[in-house]
Amino acid sequence: MRPRKIRSTYFAERPRDGREPYNASDIVAIADSRFLFCDNNISDALFELRLTPEGQAAGPIVRWPIEGISAERVDDLEAMALVEDRGRRFILAIPSLSLKRTKIHKETARRGEAVAARSGLLRIAIGDEGELRAELLEGFRAWLIDNVPELGKAPYCLPDDGGLNIEGLSWSPAEHTLLLGLRTPVIDGQPIVVRVRVKDIGGPWTLSNLEMLPAVFLEIDRDRDEQGIRGIEYNSFERDLLIVIGNSTSASKAPFNLYRWNGDIDGIVERCGGVRFHKKMRVEGVARGTIGGRDAIVFVDDGGGYQILWRDDLSLETGAASKR
Repeated sequence: MRPRKIRSTYFAERPRDGREPYNASDIVAIADSRFLFCDNNISDALFELRLTPEGQAAGPIVRWPIEGISAERVDDLEAMALVEDRGRRFILAIPSLSLKRTKIHKETARRGEAVAARSGLLRIAIGDEGELRAELLEGFRAWLIDNVPELGKAPYCLPDDGGLNIEGLSWSPAEHTLLLGLRTPVIDGQPIVVRVRVKDIGGPWTLSNLEMLPAVFLEIDRDRDEQGIRGIEYNSFERDLLIVIGNSTSASKAPFNLYRWNGDIDGIVERCGGVRFHKKMRVEGVARGTIGGRDAIVFVDDGGGYQILWRDDLSLETGAASKR
């Protein structure tokens, strides 16, 4: 069977300023045929995509403001995860945690600097009417650096130099654990998943509510160019995780691929060989949900689009386990 090639369906609208397409960097399912995506250029709102049973846009994109934060307090929002716990629903969201590019200073040769707006972790409560209210856990970047020695010097480098850059986030409900997918750094060809257990998802939103677990190194297929994690989603269909792998830096020409991972610490994954992404599709987010009652996977493209893969599509078949 020939692999299915997935192309973007581009959004009909642009953000309010109209200058650029939506830079959709992740997506979560909130109800049947309803999805929320984030734009890494807009930090004080999420955007709702509603779909018809056939997977087409059911209307204009709806902007949902995030109460409790301002655009100045969060920058470069890259990844989200939906959490459902004891009747409560939250969206956990994270900026890239990357350094912000600055002008090169001749005296210091400095090219980037850490900024507070890229250093926190958001917990966004979803209200009964869909309203969003956020709490910002500040200092999360520094805490992560202190507790993940495998990062080495990466937190002090720009992403294109292999610096810390997070683009994937998922929630493992069985372990109450956040899974952070790193685009960079990549160590010995293996993308990294950082695991953070949340002791009480509805408790005080503080660093003391978190516990670092050992990181996982994914055994993906090797490519000529380096590959990093671009999206992660807990797949409740099979109780495993879907992981989008793509180019780690702007210099890498590695293609995008879809993998499945059972969550084990050995990092063994299987590539979904029946899925191919069009070369112009830059996949930055993946969500599992239903559309018209039918199980589906939705991808978003930071060029301003989305596409659907139905669960019963044979393209999700996997090949042999990846080897180092």
